[in-house]
Amino acid sequence: MKRQRGDIQNRRPTRRWHTPPPLIHGSETLDGGAILNEWSDGSGVILWQTSRDVALWATTPPEDRRDIFAGIHSEELYSSATATPDGSGKQDAGTALIWLRQVVKNPSEAQEDEVAAACRIISEWAAEKGRLHTALAFAQNSALTDWRNPAAAHWVATIAGRLNDHARAEGWFRRAVALARQRQDWRMYSLAFGGLGNLYIRRGNLPAARRLHTRALRGAQRGGMRHERALALHDLFVVAIDTGNSLEAERFARQALEAFGTRNPRAHILAHDVAYFWLEKGHYHRALSVFQAALPLTTEGVEQVYMLSNIARAAGGIGDRHMLDAAVARIDQAIIEPRFRNAAGRALLEVARGYFSLGSFDRAEVAALGSLASATEFRETKVQFAAEGLLSAIRERASAPGRYTPEPATRHGDVLAADIIRVLETQRT
Repeated sequence: MKRQRGDIQNRRPTRRWHTPPPLIHGSETLDGGAILNEWSDGSGVILWQTSRDVALWATTPPEDRRDIFAGIHSEELYSSATATPDGSGKQDAGTALIWLRQVVKNPSEAQEDEVAAACRIISEWAAEKGRLHTALAFAQNSALTDWRNPAAAHWVATIAGRLNDHARAEGWFRRAVALARQRQDWRMYSLAFGGLGNLYIRRGNLPAARRLHTRALRGAQRGGMRHERALALHDLFVVAIDTGNSLEAERFARQALEAFGTRNPRAHILAHDVAYFWLEKGHYHRALSVFQAALPLTTEGVEQVYMLSNIARAAGGIGDRHMLDAAVARIDQAIIEPRFRNAAGRALLEVARGYFSLGSFDRAEVAALGSLASATEFRETKVQFAAEGLLSAIRERASAPGRYTPEPATRHGDVLAADIIRVLETQRT
């Protein structure tokens, strides 16, 4: 008997979206012990104990929560938690920390959405202050409590990625993808695939990164979301750069700029990345003009440090010692702050390259050594290798590694640079 087409289609198995289990433990001996190292006063103990209590509560079935803290004297334990730790930051964070005492005092009455919201507030506050292990612990607690929320899973993955905890970041990004797909939340679906793609870029797996960013683009298009589409095109631009396809890179940059439009606050981030692409190609004047136009729009601290470091390198490329020294003075002032410590490796590498271009080898060596020390501490392998290569070149007075003979300037690139600067100037008015 001849099979009907419809019978074959009906027999096709339905694709099941498996939600990966969360990875919540790292390599530390004491669970959450890294929190204690981030605080020099008693705040660390309070935050660490609160995090552990909430994690226990979140991973216990609701019907078994009533007696999980039996015998604990919560008032004595949290007597010093009367304000935001260290007396600064968002007042909401101190209020949220105090409120979380209710989880210990009345575990059966605490509401999951309120616990998740309080943990997210503390996590965001800690991230702003550069205490990323604290931010990660409370982000996980929020995601474990609101366990079907893809945005909560995405935030955990984002913080883990900033800590270079790639295994944990990948697990949570994939969890965010699955949860978003189940909810048909195409915005978070696109963002989670984009996060995965960026993680693979950092690992050097460019074919996988391209596939993931292409899926992010399709998710954004499926949801009709212009902003997320621009983000995906921006990420594909980065992949094209790393694969050495300059023409494709500029094409993706143009598409991303058009998708962002003239009022999107993230346009300056695209401008930075396109300018850095030109910086790597030796087009120092073109890159510098874009960096200078983007700097006033860069309000986030770490991004500003990176922007200044690239201005320093471009200034060295055109031989402007005064501009280079001025940028370095601002960088040195910033990276002594705890919240910017993890930015020092990449920033000082660019500073070293700028001084190398000027022939100031002593200053270049000092900056490169600082970059290497920071990259080693924060496990930034790519920066570490680049700093080691630059140090060898400095000591041998050889050509700077990775420095290209400037390619002939194209009219297409000049027009793109002019359009980027026009968009940035529009945002400044």
